[in-house]
Amino acid sequence: MNNKIFYSFILFILLLNINVFAQELEKGYPKLMYVTAKEGLRERKEPSTNSEIRRTLKYGEWIQVFSRQDKPVTINGITDYWYRSSASTFEGYQSWVFGGYLSEELPKDLPFFIGQWDDAEEIEKKGYSRVFVSFRPYPENSFAVGLKETSGVSFGTWKIKETNRNIITFEITTQFLPAFMTSETEPEPFTKFIKITIIDKDNILFEDPDEKKPTRLRRNKTGN
Repeated sequence: MNNKIFYSFILFILLLNINVFAQELEKGYPKLMYVTAKEGLRERKEPSTNSEIRRTLKYGEWIQVFSRQDKPVTINGITDYWYRSSASTFEGYQSWVFGGYLSEELPKDLPFFIGQWDDAEEIEKKGYSRVFVSFRPYPENSFAVGLKETSGVSFGTWKIKETNRNIITFEITTQFLPAFMTSETEPEPFTKFIKITIIDKDNILFEDPDEKKPTRLRRNKTGN
């Protein structure tokens, strides 16, 4: 690729991201919202029920939203706003979801630990957290842990093995190791047991047998 074209492209992306970030600061975004529609929620190319469907978000799935339209609309008897969702930055185009089937709170019939969690001590010291842990109810109870914006992430599945008052023991089967652990062959999956101790609905202690001490985690509400 011609260097001039390449650097022009990089500058364009940076300016685009700066513009998006400015909008987020003005309106108190981004934030995480959960899908509350049991049958799922369609993410569309434009803020209209007649627009192309990008994908269907599952019940309990969380997405990062960046802004909303100025005027509410009524769909199926529900009045709310169209929200600009995560695909607009992750995949390079705008997607929209109707807010009548979104909530900032996790649906009450889902396990409270579903969501994305950050290192609380990092947030208190630095104002942000690079470490994250996520539990999703689909597909097949997926699990991830690692560093944000890097390839250092392990993916797998979770299964509850034991619940004792405020302590939950999980069996974690890791299916893919971090990308920086290069190998000519894909590593074999392995299983380990982790524990979380509930402090409250937004704070937990996360005990990994590979770590020297538990990590205090806080529920992520912005997606950053």
